[in-house]
Amino acid sequence: MKTKTIYRIFVDYEKEEKWLNEMAQSGWALESFLLMRYVFKQVEPGTYTYRIELLSNLPSHPESKAYMAFLDEVGIEVVDASYRWIFLRKRTSDGPFQLYSDFDSMIQREKRIIQLYGAVLAANFVVVVANLSNPYAQWTVLLNIAVVAMLAYAVQHHTRKVRTLKGLKAIGEMKSSD
Repeated sequence: MKTKTIYRIFVDYEKEEKWLNEMAQSGWALESFLLMRYVFKQVEPGTYTYRIELLSNLPSHPESKAYMAFLDEVGIEVVDASYRWIFLRKRTSDGPFQLYSDFDSMIQREKRIIQLYGAVLAANFVVVVANLSNPYAQWTVLLNIAVVAMLAYAVQHHTRKVRTLKGLKAIGEMKSSD
């Protein structure tokens, strides 16, 4: 069985998910993930559809374990986990693969992402401030500034998405009350 390893960085899980699905359409199924390292195996093109989910807790937490067991029961495979992110796949032949069907759960997902990115952003900002006067930490400061900038962009992107989802929810509620 042929495998391939690709190194790539994503800040936006939607772009990452789209890329994983493009890889699957080309016949490459994700087998594992670690930091920026994606390992794929060759399969029949279009075999799987992928989704990426941010758990409320670590995968070892009882709530996360129960959720992943539920996913398994409905034919969704957990391919790999990285911190609280899990990579999911479902056979394309089993039909559409959507994790969320209502605005409230989509909004909660985005808020979890904002909370995670915000915490990492704050920690990196503290490192930047702490190392500003340290001449030996110039590269660390530059790296942390880059991380802060990427995460600030991601937080802003997801905050806009929450506003959009809330607006769509309000429009839907107005239409249903007519």
